[in-house]
Order: sequence, then C-alpha cells, then structure tokens
Amino acid sequence: MAKKIMKVKNPPPFPAPKRGKARTLRKPASILKKPASSMKKFTKIPYVRHGNVTTKTRNERVQWGISVQMILKKNTLSLIKFLQKDHILPKMTTCPHCGGKNLSSLQYSSLKRVYTYRCNHKNCMKRVQPHSFHPIFIQGNGNSLTSLAIQAAILFCAVIGLTTVQTHLLLNANKKIISTIYGNLEISRTRYVLMKEKDIVYGEWKDVEADEVDLGKGLVDAPVCPGMSIRWEQWGGLVERGRPSSLRLFRLSPKLTGPRAPGPGPISKHDWKPIAEKYLAGKGVILHTDGARAYKMKIPNVIHCNVVHQKKKKIVNGKAIWEKPHYTKLYNIRLPNGKKLTVKSGTQ
Repeated sequence: MAKKIMKVKNPPPFPAPKRGKARTLRKPASILKKPASSMKKFTKIPYVRHGNVTTKTRNERVQWGISVQMILKKNTLSLIKFLQKDHILPKMTTCPHCGGKNLSSLQYSSLKRVYTYRCNHKNCMKRVQPHSFHPIFIQGNGNSLTSLAIQAAILFCAVIGLTTVQTHLLLNANKKIISTIYGNLEISRTRYVLMKEKDIVYGEWKDVEADEVDLGKGLVDAPVCPGMSIRWEQWGGLVERGRPSSLRLFRLSPKLTGPRAPGPGPISKHDWKPIAEKYLAGKGVILHTDGARAYKMKIPNVIHCNVVHQKKKKIVNGKAIWEKPHYTKLYNIRLPNGKKLTVKSGTQ
C-alpha cells in the first residue's frame, strides 16, 4: 500500500529551536492560554520617584551650533565675539596687571597684529589680549605661538571626546599645544567639580544610590606582603535619582592583591564609614546599594535597600537549578513620620 504523504502548510524549522518565540509556538494552544483567574493586576512602580528621568540621546542625530569648519572660517574679531557670547572668553573690564577699571575697547594692534585691550592708567599702559590669563587658552611667543582659532578648534575636539592623536591628525597642530589645552581642560573641570560639590546636599527621604568601580591597576615596587604586588585604582560614588548634578565621587584605598586577582573586591568599611557619616548620617535618605557588607552598616536616619548581584543555587525536584540575579527589587518601607512607601531598589 502506498503511504499517504500529508502536506504541512507551515512546517516547523529544522533543527528545532532551543529558545525564543519559535519554541513557544511549538507548544499546544492549551498550554499557552492561561485562565483569567490567574492574571494578577500589575502595579507599576517608577524607578525614579523625584526629579527627572534620564533620557537617552542619539549622538549621530545631535546638532551643535558650531563645528570645526565654522571655527576655522571665522576671522579673529568675529571669533572673539562668538566666544564671548558663549561665555568661553570673558569681556574684560578690569586690567589684570594693575587692577584698575581703565581698559579700553577691543582694538587691533598693528604692532603685534592681534586684537587687544589697553589699560589707560598712566602707571600701567599695558595691552591685554582677550585670552590672557585664561584657564584653558594660552599665549606664546615664537614657534609656540598658536592662533586663537586653532586653540578653539582643539578645545572643541576635546569637548566632543576626541583623543590627542585624533586631534593632531585632524588639525595638524603641534602636539604640545594639544596636550596643554587637554590638560588645562581637565584642571578646569576638576576645579569646577570641587566648587560645586560643596553645594550638594542629600536628604528629604529621597533615593540615593551608592556604588564603586575599578578603573585600573599598577605594580608596586616594594610590596609589604610577599605576593601582594598589585595596587588597584578604585572609586566610589553617590548620586540622587533624578538629579545627575548631585553626583559625588571619592577615591577609595583598597588592599593590595596578587597578580592574578580579578579585582580588589567590594568597598571596605574603612572607606565607607567616614563617607556615610559625613554625607548621609542624619539627613533622611533611602540608600540603594548592591550586596556589599560595608553598606549594611547602621547609619542614623538612613533606610537601606540592597540588591544582591549574584546567582543563587536552588534544588528543585532533586535537581540543582541556578537562579539568575535580580538587579531590581521592590521594598515596602515605613518612614519615621508613619508614611508607607513602595520603592524599587537597584543601582544603575
């Protein structure tokens, strides 16, 4: 007897899928359907309760008001006015040499072939360029003289994240002036951060995240303990959710490790205790951290919510099953004033 061949309209893929939507489609419809009684009402808990939620941006679609081509095409006077409008160059009214308010308007000096201010005080009479005594731009003489347009283009490349080698190949500028402007920019940023950190205050029972990160390692010449010859650079940070300007960084001092150690380990109580007592104690903060033991230290007026970033081993029907780590977790907490909250713990 001839066997009947049945044609299947949608044959299953070969080989059979091991995961994903294709595997769920192979199951009978009775298994996929769930009774209406088992459906639970989903309550959405926002991750950011205060402030502004962080939005993602596409850098390939971002347009700035200036580019390297526009900077290099401008003449000196229009470039100076443009930088003054963006508050990169100051509009000088006081002489930096004598301190008198006798500066003239911006004029072109045919002797030096640059635009300068001139102090009209009889004991001074000095000329000052718009970028004199600037924290980033520099003045030079001879071979080290670089135009303001080239320095502004180098600063633009540094702000958008180009390396010094890429900036050198793009502008064909001297490597010394490029390294100097890059270094001055980092120093200016450091001064600005140290000035703004004094105004950062946590409290009012808002969510604050704390975490640490390993940035690098180096070899110790004369280690105290034999075999412990690697020193790690570890930094920690505090930030209030919804307020990126509240980020506070602090350098940690981890212990020395062996050459093949994967890292220095989590933050220690020796590093965390002075930070917590200085910035969090008595402020009224809901602290979100990972599972490091140092964060479990009791701090007055601080409610601690942690998430363990480690997979767990469970025995189900006599078989060992690894449960994936949970990076977020809901906590039902009660504030000292009696108010109840449901917060979502985790560190980003």
